[in-house]
Amino acid sequence: MGNYLRSWFEPSAFTPHGFCLLWEPGLIWLHTVSDALVALAYFSIPVALVAFLRRRRDFEFPQIGWLFAAFILLCGLTHMIGVVTLWQPWYWFEGLVKAATAIVSLLTAIVLWPLIPKALSLPSPSSLREANDRLAREVEEKNALVRALEVREAELKELTASLERRVMERTESIAQINRRFDAALSAADVTVFTQDERLTYTWISKPELGLTVEEIIGRTDEEVLGEAAPPIVAVKRRVLETGDPERMEAKAGDQWWQMSIEKLHDAPGIICGAIEITSRKRDEARIRFLFDEVKHRVGNLLAVAQAILRQTAASCETVDEVVERFGLRLRALGGSHQLLVREGPRSASLREVVESQLGYHEASRFIIEGPEVRLDDSAVLHIGMALHELATNAVKFGALSVPSGMVRVAWTVENGRCTLRWREMGGPPVRPANRRGFGREVIEWAAAQAVNGEVSLDFPPEGLRWELRFPLKERKLVEDGVAHSAG
Repeated sequence: MGNYLRSWFEPSAFTPHGFCLLWEPGLIWLHTVSDALVALAYFSIPVALVAFLRRRRDFEFPQIGWLFAAFILLCGLTHMIGVVTLWQPWYWFEGLVKAATAIVSLLTAIVLWPLIPKALSLPSPSSLREANDRLAREVEEKNALVRALEVREAELKELTASLERRVMERTESIAQINRRFDAALSAADVTVFTQDERLTYTWISKPELGLTVEEIIGRTDEEVLGEAAPPIVAVKRRVLETGDPERMEAKAGDQWWQMSIEKLHDAPGIICGAIEITSRKRDEARIRFLFDEVKHRVGNLLAVAQAILRQTAASCETVDEVVERFGLRLRALGGSHQLLVREGPRSASLREVVESQLGYHEASRFIIEGPEVRLDDSAVLHIGMALHELATNAVKFGALSVPSGMVRVAWTVENGRCTLRWREMGGPPVRPANRRGFGREVIEWAAAQAVNGEVSLDFPPEGLRWELRFPLKERKLVEDGVAHSAG
């Protein structure tokens, strides 16, 4: 039994937690300082709880306070042991402390829930004092109200006769208001308003344009609408002159409105119904923009495809060779274009471009690493084509032509510039090509022109080296430093 207990603390039995962190000093210190600070905070909380319980002997539920103190103390102890296990593999001891923490936390939860209704039912002394004071004030207020009501009763008797006379005078006004409300209810989401013969607002169903009813009534269109008023006023005056109803669309500030204007039949002036159509106008503008964008992209895509076909045909000797190379290049172009036309406002990232072009090859042959970098449309297309040509060359003549070959694709960001590198390893000895075809033009010239950058291409015996350096300008990037294998 003693040997079994000693094995819990035997350093050779297990591996310290720091080994899992590769003894990286930054990670070791991060875990050590974080756990130590958390433990310090956890140890201070039980001290505060115990001090409170010792001073408040009248506390109704002291047992829950002691349970919370024990639970939080054990939580702090687990974090301190977490620091120790970075160097000493005392995992059995750590497990016992966690088990004790679990038991105390479970016991705390079991005790806590039945106490909640009891705690809620207990009024505090301060609330009792406040309730008594409030009741006293209410009694005094009610007594004062009774005295005031007695005075008002006499006054109301005098007002009754006067109100009966005014009821008759208001009947006609109410009839006019009913007609106005009928007009407002005849349309959905409509603002109804009336103006007199001078086009001064006399009534409005609900305020608009960020104004209150008081800020609109009694004012003219020039005062309310400002620079947007002249075309609206012209239509309203024409309705006053001809008596014929009219409809119009008008913009006031950032909002568009569809207005129906008619002349009042029972009083001089007009009545108008206005429906906000800002969303509809915005949708119409977006549809026009998307239509123009589709035309632009289709034209660009056809032009690029035509150029690829022309250059491919110029560098091939047979029709079959043209068909094969053109098909592969179209597939690469389609992969890049697919990133451009996907839904959502987010632009394509450099990692997505790399993975879309290399996804047709065996993933375990590639190592891809680099931060998140966003590209514009032209960069997506041309960098994608360049990666396709590099991969095709590697399959035919380079590292991917032998089973042991590997390709490393990495990029870094520094001072607002991105550097993309292609490195081939483990392939046959490299010899520079004797002629310059379309693929080499894409690799050395087209990609650099698309991103306003520079390209270097080297042919050391151990493997081809290609490097593209370009400014990021206003492109969005997140340097998260994440690196992983494509496989």
